[in-house]
Amino acid sequence: MRANITGENDERIGLYVYDSNDVEHWIEMEFDGEIKYHEQDGYPDDPHDRTLNERGRVLQARDFARHHVWQETDYEPFPVEKSHPGIKRVRSAIQELPIERFRALFADIYNQVDGKDPIPTDLPAPLPSAVGPDDWVTFLVDVYLDDNNDIEAVSDIHLRYEDTDGTEAEQWNDDPFADRQADARLQLSFDHVPSLGGFKAYLDYHLRCQLRDCYISAGLEPPEAYKVLGRGQDKISGQYGHPDVTLYEPYHKHHAEIPGYELDYDYGMGEYGKIITQLESLTAADPEIREAIDTYRETGDGKDRLLELFEDRGFSDPEAKLAKLVGKP
Repeated sequence: MRANITGENDERIGLYVYDSNDVEHWIEMEFDGEIKYHEQDGYPDDPHDRTLNERGRVLQARDFARHHVWQETDYEPFPVEKSHPGIKRVRSAIQELPIERFRALFADIYNQVDGKDPIPTDLPAPLPSAVGPDDWVTFLVDVYLDDNNDIEAVSDIHLRYEDTDGTEAEQWNDDPFADRQADARLQLSFDHVPSLGGFKAYLDYHLRCQLRDCYISAGLEPPEAYKVLGRGQDKISGQYGHPDVTLYEPYHKHHAEIPGYELDYDYGMGEYGKIITQLESLTAADPEIREAIDTYRETGDGKDRLLELFEDRGFSDPEAKLAKLVGKP
């Protein structure tokens, strides 16, 4: 992808963007990144007439335009959930926090994330009635920095989930600066994190995944430091796993085989932590392979069937992957 800025006035900045299909986009945005004008000559004008991949190309062009303006000017034209520079600053600020200050700011979201055992009860942010034990829900926490790039405040836990009619719904709770854009937004889900101290490293890794997504959503290859597997930005993770979207690899899956990418977080348990995490990721939404692994572990039978399933799931060396994740029965 490539772009060039064509002009700027007191309200907007304009540019041409050429996406990875070499389709030309004409884009004008305000200095905060809000797109005010966007035309292109390669896809249907009505978004409802576009395929999911075509919609993805259009969104990539917008995110690439924001990235290019950020690189070429002094503006930071990003919405909060894709604020590349803001995410970097918040990541650094969290790294520098003393444990007691970290506890004061993030104990609630830690208890929320680690609260599903076995069924969520007494959570800091109770789940809406529409959310069942196995339903999708994302926990959003806005992080605000002060002029010294220290953490000034965090919001209460907001919720994004699927309502009973299948549509996306959001529940926004208290926010210390409701009229001010946060520097970054944590976008988390239920997980098992061994301790509050370990949660600090967990958030650092989550923000690395978010930075990965900043590049990928703009059609760019991330730098090596962000070529990691795991859950980052909520919105694009839904595209990574969608069967009708072929623009992306499943970067959000801990067990995915993507050249150059790896799971680089071990939950404080070393290599064993990575293995357990990958195994849970592999079996979470795949009852067939989960049952086959259970059978193999319990009886020693079904290895050939497991190898077939691993091959079907796209592993380049099923025997090695089986040995690593499952071992011998």
